[in-house]
Amino acid sequence: MLSILIVTVISVLFYRTLAQRRRISQFVAHIPGPPSPSFVLGHFSKYYIGEVGEHEFAWQERYGPVYRIKALFGEDRLVIADPKALQYCLQNADSNWPKPVIRRELGRFFLGRGIAWAQGDDHKRHRKVMTPAFGNIETRGMMPVFRKIADRMCRHWRDIIDQGIDSKSARIEVADWLSRATLDAVGEAAFQYEFGSLENRDNELARSYNSLLVDAFSAPSKGKIFAQQILGYAPIGFFRFIEKLPSSSLKRLRETAQEGDKVARQLVDEKLRSLRVGLPQSRRDVMDILVQANLSEKSSTRLSDEELYAQLRTVIAAGHETTGNQISFTLYELARHPNVQDKLRKEIHAMLRSVNARGNTEYEMSDLDGMQYTLAVLKEVLRLHPVVYGPFVYAEKDDILPLQTPIKTKDGRLISEIPVAAGQYVHMSFAGYNRLRSVWGLDAHEFRPERWLDESSTRQESHFGVYSNLGNFASGNVSCLGWRFAVIEIQTFMVEIFSQFQASYPEDGKKVLRATSGVMAPVLEGEPGRKQLPLDIVLVN
Repeated sequence: MLSILIVTVISVLFYRTLAQRRRISQFVAHIPGPPSPSFVLGHFSKYYIGEVGEHEFAWQERYGPVYRIKALFGEDRLVIADPKALQYCLQNADSNWPKPVIRRELGRFFLGRGIAWAQGDDHKRHRKVMTPAFGNIETRGMMPVFRKIADRMCRHWRDIIDQGIDSKSARIEVADWLSRATLDAVGEAAFQYEFGSLENRDNELARSYNSLLVDAFSAPSKGKIFAQQILGYAPIGFFRFIEKLPSSSLKRLRETAQEGDKVARQLVDEKLRSLRVGLPQSRRDVMDILVQANLSEKSSTRLSDEELYAQLRTVIAAGHETTGNQISFTLYELARHPNVQDKLRKEIHAMLRSVNARGNTEYEMSDLDGMQYTLAVLKEVLRLHPVVYGPFVYAEKDDILPLQTPIKTKDGRLISEIPVAAGQYVHMSFAGYNRLRSVWGLDAHEFRPERWLDESSTRQESHFGVYSNLGNFASGNVSCLGWRFAVIEIQTFMVEIFSQFQASYPEDGKKVLRATSGVMAPVLEGEPGRKQLPLDIVLVN
């Protein structure tokens, strides 16, 4: 009865805004798009059911880098993969293209009021405080931590193999191991704190965050899609009521928030004690910068306690779940392409021999910088599998979206800009942009790392994103602060794993799908509600 009452209340609120939505839709009615399969759900039954890109790539091939889809009850929304339009929305996020209430509030449920929640002047203040923690020098200094954690994970894999039938190979659930490893990595690199998740499967924090978004949002039913989407028409105050409902998904988000807040408070208390007694530190980490900013008397350079705890929870979530999933997809692609894996391993071993030849026992960042093929593989996996694949925003006031590639309207006109009304929702397709043929060539859907070694094969007319013209880390004032952190961590894990092991896709394995769970994750066909990626791992000499 309670759920029926909630849907009824939100439905009333929705119908009050329906007329306004229809007025907004008139501005983009001339933009072509696929026919709607349902008046009630529009295209969302396809957009959110299945795997990332399953329908979106086909629509993009048919209608181009900008097209129109239907939301609930015939509302028009734009999907954009055009780099100029994407760049425009992201550069103007603080002034006109913010996150909608539903996107902010659902994130607040488990991340709190941190940088992922903040907008406008608050977002600028949060970003100003956090930016120094993710500079180039600071991030490059974290590589030895990543190397240590990755090696520790690989030792666990060797133990599993040693206990196997032939002591040479084993089937390993790599997604779980990588999730725990990257949690330990973000703990030690960002906070100099040992979570011990690799050695403790019952780690409360690891259990809370691991597969969180898959459990909460993956494989939704049509009814769940309707309930989630209609929340987008509810006022912000209504979410204070929603988050207390006895839903299993919301319960999981609440438990994660409580555990994350508990750990964040513990980390802050320990850091403050260290600062008071003047304990020596080997390096300055993210925690140092945030805690010291919080002690500042300047309002422009400090955070409230609530905001500080939220930042730590955000760093933990973003720094381990997204990166862990990205490394999982790296192993997935290399397991499917043994020739690429062999070439990668040869470069890794050549680098390690060079390090040994000069008398060093450990490689350095300069060694990783010179590994051109490894970087090409990394970039190609990022391109094909962007774990942050399609956030959505809306226009606070009337605006005009510029286009790099003109599109043809329903009446046959070529246009290079799209006027939109205040309130227009736009889905930013990073996954679609990363596969645009006009940017990446006719083989944009193929896994081909060599494209990064041949400049003529990656057309760079567009200048989008903060890393290698990719959409993964967004752009502008809302770009991912931790992109360097992620890239160096992924590269380090690649070196450690493939210097020691060969990964292959099981012949009897189920098909791997890319779950539409807010953050893309690997799941198996027939088991969409659980993140997993079992691979056959062989020890190499």
